[in-house]
Amino acid sequence: MAVAVAPKGRKSKQDFINESFELIAEAGTADALTIDSVCLRLGVSKGSFYWHFKGRDSLIDGLVEAWSGNFHVAIHSAIEAQTADNGRTVIEEISDYWLSSNMSKLDQVMRHWAQHDERVYNAVRRADELLLDFLKDNIRTLGYGEEDAYRRARLMMAIGIAEPMLAHLPKAGTDDKELQWILDGVLGLTRPK
Repeated sequence: MAVAVAPKGRKSKQDFINESFELIAEAGTADALTIDSVCLRLGVSKGSFYWHFKGRDSLIDGLVEAWSGNFHVAIHSAIEAQTADNGRTVIEEISDYWLSSNMSKLDQVMRHWAQHDERVYNAVRRADELLLDFLKDNIRTLGYGEEDAYRRARLMMAIGIAEPMLAHLPKAGTDDKELQWILDGVLGLTRPK
């Protein structure tokens, strides 16, 4: 069976998915996701879009599939590869990624969208399960038991989800100092000696 290859100059399916995530994160709403808006951002015709997708619903299916698995797995794997599997450093790096990228904005959009679309809800639930396991496993490397690691991972996720909603309030210190205070003081994830 022959595999369809996009003609030269056309964007890949992943390009459309990545650009769609960027678009909704910047807009702050999934309502901004249209075929025209994605094609305009990528500088391609609708023909390029229809090479990969049947329509907007098909694109949403691609976003849902990516969000519920490979998108997060790729982020987790990249962070672990950079940190030599040091649990505390992994936790710091994922927190830094969350704060320094558009990930928290995208997460807010996905959570809001999930309230109105069961496909997105299931993707968010699966992504949360992946993140919870990722955090819990790394916290366990710091010497915590299963229950304590689970509680700390869940609390860390709750803080990460809520923090962007409080962006309008001033912080007591720099982002780095606030993160260290949360990790050390709130979550008790002190650096191993």
